[in-house]
Amino acid sequence: MRRTARPTHPAARPGRRGRPGRGGGPSTAAGTALGLLATGLAGAPALAATLEEHEITGVQFVNDDCSRNEYVIDARVTGTTDDVGGFDRVRFEVWDDGALKDSRTLEVEVGTTRDLSAFLSFVGLYGGGAPGVGIVISDVDGADVEVGTLDVVDPFYPDDVDGPCAFDVERIGGPTRIETAAMLSEQKFVSADTVVIATARDFPDALAAAPWAGQLGAPLLLTHPGGLSAATGAELTRLSPEDVLVVGGSAAVGDAVLEDVQASLPAATVQRISGADRYATAGLVAQQVIQDSSPEVFVASGQAFPDALVLSALAARHQAPLVLVRSDEVPSATGAALTALDYDHVYAAGGTAVLGDAVLDEVAGGQPWTRYQGADRYATAAAVLEQFPAEGKVLVATGQDFPDSLTAVPVAARTGAGVALTRPEAVPAAVISEVDRLITGFSFPLITVVGGESAVPPAVQAQLQALFGAAAPPAARPSGSSTTGNLPQE
Repeated sequence: MRRTARPTHPAARPGRRGRPGRGGGPSTAAGTALGLLATGLAGAPALAATLEEHEITGVQFVNDDCSRNEYVIDARVTGTTDDVGGFDRVRFEVWDDGALKDSRTLEVEVGTTRDLSAFLSFVGLYGGGAPGVGIVISDVDGADVEVGTLDVVDPFYPDDVDGPCAFDVERIGGPTRIETAAMLSEQKFVSADTVVIATARDFPDALAAAPWAGQLGAPLLLTHPGGLSAATGAELTRLSPEDVLVVGGSAAVGDAVLEDVQASLPAATVQRISGADRYATAGLVAQQVIQDSSPEVFVASGQAFPDALVLSALAARHQAPLVLVRSDEVPSATGAALTALDYDHVYAAGGTAVLGDAVLDEVAGGQPWTRYQGADRYATAAAVLEQFPAEGKVLVATGQDFPDSLTAVPVAARTGAGVALTRPEAVPAAVISEVDRLITGFSFPLITVVGGESAVPPAVQAQLQALFGAAAPPAARPSGSSTTGNLPQE
């Protein structure tokens, strides 16, 4: 059986365990519009969320065939209305020539102020239509129905630069795991206020840090324990972040790494997050993740990585922390972290040999838990991938090692993509079926192969390409299609 759950009777369901954690932070891209609304746009309902400082940034990568648009909306929002579970909901949208291209709905706990970062993207048809794009920030209710407009910018002009307009299958990968992480950051993050760094030698710190990086809008870069590689250093210099978070103790990431980072970025704040061991470090990171109105905890083995790789991406999508346990016990550091977290469901990946039932019972503390499992790591990965809704994007990495799939997690969280694992010789049938589901029905779906050809051989890329058949590239925009605005015209 691929999925099992420990049920609880609704009438006997206990309250959430623990109390809320802390964390958060924004990211940015290029091409900017600034705003400052102290009480929201005039005319918005009295109970609408309060939109304060906000910044819209965007870039449009243009080539001869089409253009790929990326927008980041950083907004400080105060929650005022209980839309669902004590949280206020805000939707961010990008429109082009009367068509909704992408949207994200985020949540802020009522009575708190939080910095939200929404990433929106689409493959566009360049030229001939209304100028720029339209950006809308709306207050929505628990059913995602608009109840008030907080801000509208139409037109908003992104920065046009020469660059890739990828659709169907692309590959991002270098000769080493460290270079692949840097290349993934370079191509998927135009800029970033925050960067997370973990060791390339072992998986636990990156596994726990990836969902946090996803929430921060931060790339996850990798390093040698003794110092930064040229690729990581160059990417840090390009991004020029304000904050660098180094996850792991000095045995995993030596002090020389922090010194190298500070030398490369004299104005940045460089901070180490670490505990006495991998379990304590994961527990500290878990407490930084800001949970939404459906508070959950994800739990993975701190002893073996295969079953947990896609689980880390699912945790990032759910804005949930991930903690580490042993196969037969909950370390005291993990237990201490759990008491500081608020959750009403626990999710795990792997069979009972990886995570015993008694361990999940202890983590859950009376709450229900769900286990995703399969006959091997790929069947388990497919079971986890089933939980992702189709949004037209998938990242595919090797299941033989951890680095590429974990550095893909922040990208997946940023773009709404799923993360799939492949064997060296071929994508397993259960996984390829889920990949096909995630991309079916979208105009310009995108599969990103993460890793060089030694990690994901060309035969795998060809197998993925075959899912698209003979799909044609985006056509040129027909002449005479100019419109006066990007939002729907009344």
